[in-house]
Amino acid sequence: MATAALRVSAWSLLLAGAGAGIVLPHPATTALWTAAGRLFARAGDRAMVARLTSATKFGPRIRRGLERQPAPPFGDLAPAA
Repeated sequence: MATAALRVSAWSLLLAGAGAGIVLPHPATTALWTAAGRLFARAGDRAMVARLTSATKFGPRIRRGLERQPAPPFGDLAPAA
């Protein structure tokens, strides 16, 4: 069940990136596609990650984004005591 939810979320981000690409500059779309790549990787869909990173125009940017460590989730940002 969790794998299916990850894939649905990843596909949603891909579609959002495609739609955003019409009006937003490439850093915004690349960020959405990189997030989709992370979700595909978490779902175990290595083939889709390979497709995303092999794209001629955005592939290298997505690959660099995937190599960076993701930001910690908001729950990990506890205030200092």
